[in-house]
Amino acid sequence: MSLTITQNNQTLVFNGKLDRETLMLYSPFSLLNTLSGKVTFDFTALTNVDSAGLAWLIQQLARARTINLQIEIKSVPAQLLSLAKVSAVTAILPIID
Repeated sequence: MSLTITQNNQTLVFNGKLDRETLMLYSPFSLLNTLSGKVTFDFTALTNVDSAGLAWLIQQLARARTINLQIEIKSVPAQLLSLAKVSAVTAILPIID
């Protein structure tokens, strides 16, 4: 399976796997350059996340700050939460639900 990220206004919908094999399509993640203000990452349709996916997400959060974007993450899969807890980065993830 692959990863698709589609834009719906200020929401980016992630569908598929957020892992080391799929992230090369979104590195660099230029879609952030087209947005402003508050942006929601909707993870409802994510089926798999690995540590590379978590690292990529943290990188995007840092980059968003430098271009004055506020990121919110909704529908975070349990797998991503587990990785974040093990990595001690849960506090920096802007989870809204």
